[in-house]
Amino acid sequence: MKTLLLENILTAMNIRPNQKQKGIRIKKVTYDRYDISSHTLYFRWNNREVPVERIKNYKNVYIVTDSPFSNQEKLNPDQIILVKNLKDSFFQFTSYYRHLFNIPVVAITGTCGKSTTKEMLKHILKETYNVQATISSKNADYYNLPYLMGIDENTDVAVFETAVSKKGDMTESCKYFYPTVGIMTMIDVDHTDKIRSFENYLAEKAKIMQGMNNEGILILNSDDPHLSSIDTSKFNGEIITFGKNKNAIFRMKKFQYHSSGMAFWMEYKKKEYKGYIPGLGDYTVYNAVAALAAAAILGVDIDYALKRLSSFHHMSSHFQIIEGRNQITLVDDTWKSNPASLRKGLETLSRIEMPSQRKIAVLGRMAALGKYADEEYEKAGHLIAASGVDILITKGSIAKDFEKPAIKAGVKPQNVYHFSDADEIKRFFDSFLRPNDLVYFKTGGDDSDFDEVIDYLRR
Repeated sequence: MKTLLLENILTAMNIRPNQKQKGIRIKKVTYDRYDISSHTLYFRWNNREVPVERIKNYKNVYIVTDSPFSNQEKLNPDQIILVKNLKDSFFQFTSYYRHLFNIPVVAITGTCGKSTTKEMLKHILKETYNVQATISSKNADYYNLPYLMGIDENTDVAVFETAVSKKGDMTESCKYFYPTVGIMTMIDVDHTDKIRSFENYLAEKAKIMQGMNNEGILILNSDDPHLSSIDTSKFNGEIITFGKNKNAIFRMKKFQYHSSGMAFWMEYKKKEYKGYIPGLGDYTVYNAVAALAAAAILGVDIDYALKRLSSFHHMSSHFQIIEGRNQITLVDDTWKSNPASLRKGLETLSRIEMPSQRKIAVLGRMAALGKYADEEYEKAGHLIAASGVDILITKGSIAKDFEKPAIKAGVKPQNVYHFSDADEIKRFFDSFLRPNDLVYFKTGGDDSDFDEVIDYLRR
């Protein structure tokens, strides 16, 4: 974070500082009361209890609040900044801080591919640029302020994921980051437990354009039918497309599967490029080309960017291939499970060929589907059969919903198993697995049982 003067922050929030509040340096801004230390400005959300006794041990701590709190009389009155509307004051601050820096900010959204595209773009840039970026897949709204405060005078470019799990998420994220470049990877059913309809979920994602003030550069997957349906008529910036579509500006011409990565051919401005990216799956190439498009917009030479991508280290638990014991192969794809990511995982699984190989899918639940759950489990069951899965194992009561449609679509009933915990799966695998078996793991959400089984089967 850039060190700020309290008087400048207060002025940005339309508050006139008093004489005692002038000349005070602020080195940390937080809404986490456990993160308070000296020279901190603390925004008190949700009327949380203020740790007054601890604050008394620090120097220059100021609390922004819209209501009184217990024991506030023990603090110096100048430390308490009372505002009419805390949310308005907070976003006046984020706007002030963000606009201290005239740098490109890339915001990435989509149902799948956000984290990987972000990591690829970060990898391309970080050798020659100072990059502030989202960490791993930690893209919940709680992290937005720390990510924003990570921008300082040395930052050249910022790359953030803008996730949507409920109404208002996109608009709020953009009020932190004010992106100049937006990327939309692909859209499918997700988070429809809180956003009740898919149409509203799509509309929420599309608000990235409003968050960019309908300016800047928007990078869109032209092969995605849902993205093709969004209204871009009010967007006054430049739209850059990528995909197989012959009219795509970054046109993907051919993919080729290798043992642990993808070769691909891409055309841009009538010139053809060949690249290689570690990680399997057509979607891996889509993510790579989205990252290449953003890098090119930021002024990076494409040949250089392709060379950087060839050394990209694929993200953990994102179709991660692991050598198992007794000549088995494990695929850890447990980072997330929604209809799109499961479909892409199973399609990639179907492209892997090894001699005398049985393909075993160990599936947990898909998360956050709301009213679309029955329909999506039905579709997934048919996809399991179409993908050539020989053995289906479900874990947990909700995942059992994969079984009937999978059997109906052609998976043999005697090859379908259901277990409730890791110990049951481990005992089963002890006697069931054979050399050359390929075991694919997929679940939606944190499920330590999957981690336990994968660790158990590692070489």
